[in-house]
Amino acid sequence: MSTGIKRIYLLDYGVLSGEMGWFIPDPSVIGERGVSKPATWVDIPVTGALVEHKDGLILIDTGSHPEAQRVWPKSSWDVFPMTKFTDENRLENQLKLIGLKPSDIHFVVFTHLHLDHTGQAYLLKDTGTMFVMHEKELKHALYMIWLGKTGAYVPVDIDNLRGANLNPVSTDYFELLPGVELYLVGGHTPGSMLIKVTTDAGNTYVFTGDFLHLPRELEVENKGWLLGNAEEFLRGIKMLKLWLRRPNVKLVISHDPELWNKYPRAPKYLE
Repeated sequence: MSTGIKRIYLLDYGVLSGEMGWFIPDPSVIGERGVSKPATWVDIPVTGALVEHKDGLILIDTGSHPEAQRVWPKSSWDVFPMTKFTDENRLENQLKLIGLKPSDIHFVVFTHLHLDHTGQAYLLKDTGTMFVMHEKELKHALYMIWLGKTGAYVPVDIDNLRGANLNPVSTDYFELLPGVELYLVGGHTPGSMLIKVTTDAGNTYVFTGDFLHLPRELEVENKGWLLGNAEEFLRGIKMLKLWLRRPNVKLVISHDPELWNKYPRAPKYLE
């Protein structure tokens, strides 16, 4: 059955680094009592996707702010510095690779609203683009900022959503367009969503956002300090494993350190 989706382009928004414990518990880095070990850091890509649908162009996540070191709280930058970001990684230049500009985008879907997913949304704020996120995520982001507990929610990024064409989803499941399905999964943040995209070629790609940061989290069914809700996480893991038993279902883990060895960057595409 045709869904109207011919191509999916994966966008390269640079590289972020973090201590391994944020992503997955690693007993090998834990020293004996009273004996510390050096922290193990990992470089992870910051990525998004452009879904070319016959009924509209859908952008999944917008990456980090080009001036992240300036606009992020120092505490966030010290923990998750962007270790690679050049003009090539700007959203407008990633879109240019496939012959598009920000004003061409019909929908932006945020897997969640953390600093490495909403940072360049301001480019689309005044274009009429429909911004889609889960209602729980928007409320949680605002609540945390109002409490002064910003963490991975950056006030500048969230404030840039003010006045945009916001369209929060309030249900656990929502079909945005044929073949583009949004699932509330939580686990990482209260409003984290999985995005399931099925192409005309019969392939299904599941964009995990930060529900999974590393493939090993799926393998061992565990997550590090970035775990928000263990019950939601395990429920989502089991759902993913059931989906992966189906033919032609693939995961796109946006921060997978090996992502670019598994999938091509734009202007190449997935079908």
